[in-house]
Order: sequence, then C-alpha cells, then structure tokens
Amino acid sequence: MKKYRYHISLFTLLLALCACSKQLDLKPEGTMVEAELLKNEQTTESYLASTYLKMMDAVAGNSYLLGDITAGIADTFDKNLVKGSIDPRDDQYATLWSQPYITINQCNVIISRLSKYAAFDKSKQAGFIAEARFIRAYCYMVLLRIYGDGALQGKGGNMGVPLRLSAFDGYDGSQDLPRATNDEVYTQMLNDLDAAIPDLPVSRGNVLNQGSRATKGAANALAARICLYKQAYDKTAAYAQAAMSGNVYHLQPNFWSLWPDNSASQGSYQLSSEILFALPESFNKSSKLNDNNGIYYAYGFNNPLPAFLNSYAPGDERKDSLLLSGKTVIRKFTDMNIRDNVPLIRLPEVMLTAAEALAQTKGVNSTSIDLLNQVYARAYTKSGVPHTYVAADFPTPAALIARIRQERKWELAFEGFARFDAIRANTAPNPELPANRYAMPVPQHEIDITRGLIKQTPGY
Repeated sequence: MKKYRYHISLFTLLLALCACSKQLDLKPEGTMVEAELLKNEQTTESYLASTYLKMMDAVAGNSYLLGDITAGIADTFDKNLVKGSIDPRDDQYATLWSQPYITINQCNVIISRLSKYAAFDKSKQAGFIAEARFIRAYCYMVLLRIYGDGALQGKGGNMGVPLRLSAFDGYDGSQDLPRATNDEVYTQMLNDLDAAIPDLPVSRGNVLNQGSRATKGAANALAARICLYKQAYDKTAAYAQAAMSGNVYHLQPNFWSLWPDNSASQGSYQLSSEILFALPESFNKSSKLNDNNGIYYAYGFNNPLPAFLNSYAPGDERKDSLLLSGKTVIRKFTDMNIRDNVPLIRLPEVMLTAAEALAQTKGVNSTSIDLLNQVYARAYTKSGVPHTYVAADFPTPAALIARIRQERKWELAFEGFARFDAIRANTAPNPELPANRYAMPVPQHEIDITRGLIKQTPGY
C-alpha cells in the first residue's frame, strides 16, 4: 500500500483515507492505495471530506484563538504568547506549523494526482481539485500570517514559509525546502484561488453545503483577505466585490439570530446565509471527547478583557449579546461540548475589506461609507443607530480607514483577526509584544532536521 508521507517537521506523517465527515454525508471507505482511492468519485469525495476535517485541526483551535488572545480581545494563561517570548524548542507550539502542512499534503494528493488515476467525469474532477486548491490556499494564508517575517507589513522579500506543492512520497532528505519569500507565498495562494474560482459553484443548493464547502464566493473572499494582507488594494476591492455579487449572502437581522445560545449542546447548528465559509463541527458527530473545534471559550479559559468590552458604545449589541445567563461569555462559542461551528469567512468581513480597500485607493468615498454604515447599523437593532456616517465625518482617507478598522475589531472579535489586523496597521497587537516578535518562531526541529536549510525567524 502506498503511504502518504510528508516531511516538513520532525514527525514522519502517515496520511491515509480517513472516515468521512457528515458535512458531505458520505460513508467511510477505509484505507486504500492511491490509485484505487482516486479512481472513483465517491472515494475521492471521501478523501476530500477527510481533508476538510484535517483543515479543522489546522485552522481552528489554538491557531484560531491566537489572533484574539494576543491582541487585547481575550485573556490567556500563556503569557509567552502575549509577550512573544516563545522558545522555538518548545513543542507545545509545533502543531501551529505541522497541522496546516498535513492538510496541505492531502490537498497536494488531489491536486497533483487526481487526473492521473480518476475514471469519472472530468468536470467532477475539476470541482474536487478546485476545492483542494481553496483549502491549500487557506492553510498557506494561516501559515504566512503567523510565520511570515513582515508578511503583513509589505516586506515581500522577507522569509515566508516553505512552499510544498506536490504530494510527498517518503523522505531521503532531497525534498527539503527552504522558506519561500512572502511574495512567493502570496503569489501561490492567489494562483490557487484564481485557478479554483472558475470550477467552483456559486451555489451548492442548501445552506449546509453552501457554507461548509468551497464556492466562488468563498474563494473570492479569501483572495480579498490575502490581497488585503499583501496591501494590494486594487485587487482586494475587486475580489471582495466579486464575493458579494449575485445577492447570494445576506446579513442576519441581529446578533441573537446570528449567534443562538448553544449552551444546551443539543443538535446540529445551522449555518446562516451570512456565512461564506465555516467548519461545520456540530455536524461532525463523534463519540470521542477530544473531537471538537478546540476553541474553549465556553469554559471560560479565555475570557473577554474588560478594556475591550468597554470600548463598545452603549447599546452596541455585539457587547450586549455576550451576556448569557447572567455571565459574560463569548456568544459565538457556547457549546459545552466545544462543537460549535467555526466561522472562517463572514459577509461583514468581506464588506469591511471592500470598504477599506476602496478607501485606500479612492480616498473618502460613498461606497466605503455605505458598507461601514451597514455593518455598524446591524449592531443597533434595538436602540437605534447612534450615528449614520457621511463624507463630512472623515476629513482624510486615513480617518475613514481608521474607523473601518475599528469596526472590524468590534465585528470580528473572537474570530481570530485582531492580531493580524493590528500588525498590518503597524500597531503592536498588545503593549508587551515587541515588533521583532510579530512573526512566530519556526519550531527548532524544522531547522535541525533540514540541517539549517530552513532558517529561523529573525528575533529568535
């Protein structure tokens, strides 16, 4: 049997066909050799389902929490993360690096080998490859914003992360790769998404599949986020506007309908039409206690910080909706089994991304202000909107951009954005994090096993 091996860390990773996810409503197929696995449509789709599940490990959990617990949104017991005083030899952080690469390797199997073995409809093959390209781009985005040295500050020539673009077949040392530049990683992510978009559907026919599998809207939205991080604002606006086109996605009327109380931990939680892409953990039923999204807000391990809560204006329902059963909780994650669905791309993010990009390129403009007003107004459905913004409120483009970024911080709190939005604005995520520690250190075993081919992030 051919083994799916991947060497990008000290761990020798053996990847085989996993039991599938209920998000695709497929039966487990067991373990198969590669040629047999990719021959049939159903087994290929099962392998794709397992890749989505691997994505959960890669981009939820600690990777998701990192953006908020190091940026003044929620607290953490791990002060080394807050201060950037991480020892590269401390393997408790190694999965932030290794899990995205596990997922990427499964994507590479589909992207590079499906056409060789598949004996089913080519349009179906193209769709599966497009989904794998979307997942690969998302995982590289997560890696780059954590490890890319200056990746969010316009330093395209600095070290990013190794680009592994083919499936791994065992290890003899010759396949070791150095860190690509930030620009090279950005280019690859956008190449993947540009190749995927034509073969992805606009609609998948039901809310669950629409929100939990790649679509044209989700891929355009991810490309917009990547271009925003790259500071390529013209492209940011174009991708964001493409993601919003067609009247496919809609803001929910209020935060109580968007984030229902899941503390009773019953059933599967529906995905709303505001979601462009999410990990549908509540549908991935498992009897294993540790099969969850890894985001333990419901247990109070990472509480909202008072200073951040106090930054909301009176009547802002994004703060008021955090009050549940007389205590402050993270309304977005309330399931005591830690099986809430995990939102990765929501419509308000795309709207504010478009607003910022247009403000960067066109200055104070009506489209940016209108998008800002729509997101802002949705937070005041009970008391009424305190203010409707007009061009006269913003004497400079910088003032408008600052207001949009503040709206992002309030709207996307507890969804993993704050650290990276602060860094790209050349602002420290928190007062204790020095500028030379904005990028995380590469696990030391990566450097050791590649005999120094992979270089350490400066500052460590």
